[in-house]
Amino acid sequence: MKLHPEDPRLTAYLLGELPSDEAAAVERAAASDPAVRMALREIESIQRLLTNTLAPSASTLLPRQRENVRRSARQADQAGKIVTLGSHKKSWKTLLIPLSAAALITLGILILTNIPAGNDPIATEDPKPKNPDAWDKLPLEIALLPAPGPADFSSNTAGSPRPAASAALTKQANARDSALAKTGDEFLRQVNERLAQSPPPAPGDLPALTPRGTVNAADHPNLDLPILSGKASLGWITHSIRQQNKLPTPDAVRLEEILNAFPLRPTGAAGIADGVSIATEILPCPWKPSALLLIINLRGASDASREISARLEANPVAIGRYRLLGFAPLSGLDTTSTLPNRLPAKTRTTLAIEIQPTGGTSNTLGQLAWSVNGKPAPAITLTHNPEAEPSDDARFAALLCTYSQWLTREPNALIDTEILAALARESSSTTLPADRFELLDLIDRSIKLPR
Repeated sequence: MKLHPEDPRLTAYLLGELPSDEAAAVERAAASDPAVRMALREIESIQRLLTNTLAPSASTLLPRQRENVRRSARQADQAGKIVTLGSHKKSWKTLLIPLSAAALITLGILILTNIPAGNDPIATEDPKPKNPDAWDKLPLEIALLPAPGPADFSSNTAGSPRPAASAALTKQANARDSALAKTGDEFLRQVNERLAQSPPPAPGDLPALTPRGTVNAADHPNLDLPILSGKASLGWITHSIRQQNKLPTPDAVRLEEILNAFPLRPTGAAGIADGVSIATEILPCPWKPSALLLIINLRGASDASREISARLEANPVAIGRYRLLGFAPLSGLDTTSTLPNRLPAKTRTTLAIEIQPTGGTSNTLGQLAWSVNGKPAPAITLTHNPEAEPSDDARFAALLCTYSQWLTREPNALIDTEILAALARESSSTTLPADRFELLDLIDRSIKLPR
């Protein structure tokens, strides 16, 4: 028997109304077809909801309902009539048999969304509606996905084609992108809370990532900037090093999440519009003497979230190549996800971009073009001053970028242990905040572990 997921015989099978030969055929179809099995589970779930809702047991009757039953019985007895109370379950079985799976689900949704509130026992048991997309039921596989970054036009996408992502990973990424499109920052906030309350994931549970390579500024002068990232990576790294005495798996290391685990305030060119501010700073790149490191910090308004669009517009005369650090794409998937654009109130997001200058005479690297709630803000000119002394926050951001790439043995950076140790020593001081001191201690422990 070839069954469609919406075949009415699926409903009849669950209600026990099929002849034995047809029931056996349904079971064989379910065993061989995942779509049929999924349809049976959905119908069974809705059937339970309808049964529990439309045919409650006597113990769930409200006092006023029980009184109505008694009153009707007394009136019937006085009139000499016999009252037959038919089975709700039987009557609903008869009604549900001809319904397809899709129609049954629709009926269930309509009934459940129109149940009156007030004294209804279901409403009083749980005043908060059951949301099928409830955050506490978010599949861990989706929660473990990193926040999406911009399209990757780097050299890593050239050459031999990479294996396509699995169907499961593709489905998970689509679910993440759909949730981001609907809720934006709220989705990421709830994901961060979910991961903070979950045990560190096993290496096999983490999606494989592909590090970004460099981009030719002449071919791709514009880079859309992500404005939100996850938060879990540093916790995973700390657990691996302190509890398991081993370096983390590379897929657990997400540079953007480590960078955003600390409050950072660049002191270079800045701008503000409608309560939202962007600050930048440019300093020498510690792992590549010929390159620069651009730190960008976005800060949300103090009163409410804003929709932000930001873009690096590179000057090809001054920039030969650039590389966004972090936001590694999922291996095998096209990087065409829509970036979240809502920056929550008082939220800070820090980005880092490695820049390879052309060696020309211009120090104007380009500009940041941005808008708030659809209104363009004054562009921020990015000018490199070789004589400027980097701020402590910029130096610490450079250390975080170096450490993250050292952990993953980033092929585009080639960072050795001596470079990492020297940067850590430069960042040390007696007035270092506690969270930064703990990071230096973590680096020291990491260096002593076998690679």
